[in-house]
Amino acid sequence: MSLRPKRIVFDRTFPEFKQDLERLFNFTGLDQVSGMNMYQSLPNKRLVYDMCTSSPKPHTNKLFNAIADFLTQYTIKIRRSILDHDDVVSAYAREWEHYRVASDVSSKICDYLNKLILRSKDPKGRSGADRHHPVEDGKYRRQTIHAVVFEKPYLEKTRQYYASESADVISNDNISQYMKKANERLEQEVARNLKYCHPDSHSIIIRECETQYVAVHQSRIHGEFEAMISNEKYEDCTMAYNLLSRITNGVNPLLEIFERYISNIGKGLIERMGNSIAKDPREYVESLMDLHIKYMNVCQKVFINDAAFVAAVDKAFRTIVNDSSIAHSPEVLARYCDVLLKKTHKGGFSEQEIEDKLDRMIVLFKYIDDKDVYQKFYSRMLAKRLIYGNSASDEAEVNMITRLKIACGVEYTSKLQKMFTDITISAEINSKFSEYTKKNNINGKNGSPVDFSILVLTAGAWPLTQSSMTEFQLPTELERNVSHFSTFYNGHHIGRRLTWLWHLSKADVKLNYLDKRYEFSVSLHQLGVLLLFNNVDAYSFRDIREHTGLNDLELKRVMKPMIDLSVFLVSTPGTLQDDTEVKLNMEFTNKRNKIKISSSLQTETHQENDATRRSVDEDRKLYLQASIVRVMKSRKSLTHPLLVQEVINQAKSRFNP
Repeated sequence: MSLRPKRIVFDRTFPEFKQDLERLFNFTGLDQVSGMNMYQSLPNKRLVYDMCTSSPKPHTNKLFNAIADFLTQYTIKIRRSILDHDDVVSAYAREWEHYRVASDVSSKICDYLNKLILRSKDPKGRSGADRHHPVEDGKYRRQTIHAVVFEKPYLEKTRQYYASESADVISNDNISQYMKKANERLEQEVARNLKYCHPDSHSIIIRECETQYVAVHQSRIHGEFEAMISNEKYEDCTMAYNLLSRITNGVNPLLEIFERYISNIGKGLIERMGNSIAKDPREYVESLMDLHIKYMNVCQKVFINDAAFVAAVDKAFRTIVNDSSIAHSPEVLARYCDVLLKKTHKGGFSEQEIEDKLDRMIVLFKYIDDKDVYQKFYSRMLAKRLIYGNSASDEAEVNMITRLKIACGVEYTSKLQKMFTDITISAEINSKFSEYTKKNNINGKNGSPVDFSILVLTAGAWPLTQSSMTEFQLPTELERNVSHFSTFYNGHHIGRRLTWLWHLSKADVKLNYLDKRYEFSVSLHQLGVLLLFNNVDAYSFRDIREHTGLNDLELKRVMKPMIDLSVFLVSTPGTLQDDTEVKLNMEFTNKRNKIKISSSLQTETHQENDATRRSVDEDRKLYLQASIVRVMKSRKSLTHPLLVQEVINQAKSRFNP
């Protein structure tokens, strides 16, 4: 084929080219142009090339516009033909397939023209990139015709059909059957669209189906959703979730219902437990932990782990654990930890069980707003476990502090860790004191026969206040030990002052006046009472008070367990008055050889709990004052509302001011 420009008369040449286009698009005379012989036929490609390179002036724009006019007229003609058929959809699909094949072939024939158009500007000044190719322009016209002639009436018929059917189904079937029908219809509509409709129409038609089957009746699905959750019809819950996810804001009411339902279930559990929570925290905590696991699994399996539903569970549990109308969750969780971490003589838990339960508990802990309350009660109970040697496992204690550190930061657990450090250091101090006594022959002939060990506790780290201390006259049997240790300690630590916490001290004492040997574990206050009876068999209550230095209330508290155990016999059973005679029971018997009398004194009292709560309030005042100072030192000047907001933001990780 010669590439030299030729002199072409457009009005004589284009009609020849147009005839071939007509045969191609009408699928007639295929012996000349079919099989895509037209594409392979050089004369047609040559005609396009010759018209585009004509000398002295090319006919590029004329050819482009003439082909566009041909396609416009052709699609108008086909439109009329389609509308004349009874089966419009089938006719449309058939004609579209013809048009697609023919337009693909003609586009290849016009390849040279397309390239020129892309590189040039048309007579209206548009660049080639802004224009449709002749065949593409025809496709655009086809789509417009499709939207007006087919899509609009088809959508209207679709709307009418599904509006009628959905109303009929929802009025006659239950919600489960209705949602199954809606799912079936949506799946069928997707398949039908892929087969019969243009891709541009797919989303519009599906949306109409969703509107009639889901959006119009969404209130009915919302209304039935709580019953689905309550009756554990999780397959229905998933269908409701999938259907409502298709429409704007359709899932939001489900989230509110889900959150409210879990909150009510949790509060109902707590209300049924009532006062038993204060006696045993295990049912409260473990019931909530089980509830949390249950609905987190529902989120994962039913709602495909949707973050919005996980957040709804979080909000529900935050509401449950921070509702103080029945139970104070921070205190209860602290007591639960104490139950797990304290030694028990009734079986107890394995170390792995303790770790698993604490891992689950920390999930509930994270929902607590008043974490400072938990910290205060937990530290007080930890102090008792460490002082009385009641920890089931040091490793479990350390692991629990690590969990709290991860959840709340280093500052939150700094005092708890210091308490452990003090216990370790105290063991070293006792070892050195033992060497000191041997070196100075303190336990020799002039020394004390009492086996003696101490815990040196840092005042600022331990939740121990002198306000809970009472006056006490140390037994003479212990005075020498205390004096020797004070001398030893002050010699090693200049400037430190020891404050003895007798009310937290304990002792083991052997009874030698009976045929059977008994060993009592008692508090130091109880030991002070017992030692009075080494030389005398009976005292008046007034005499015991004077010798021990204890006040009436504390003396009655420490004597009650020994009277109940019949270690002492009193002349006025049920009450202790100044002239009440207290006698040592010389016929005391018990099945056990070792008896822990001090355990009742180690249990929590209402006074201690009240003091702890007051301590929390005082700490909060100091924390807020310190926050105000920090903010103002940083900002220098600030409006009052902004100062309040910044202080609240600093405090909310520990409590809600």
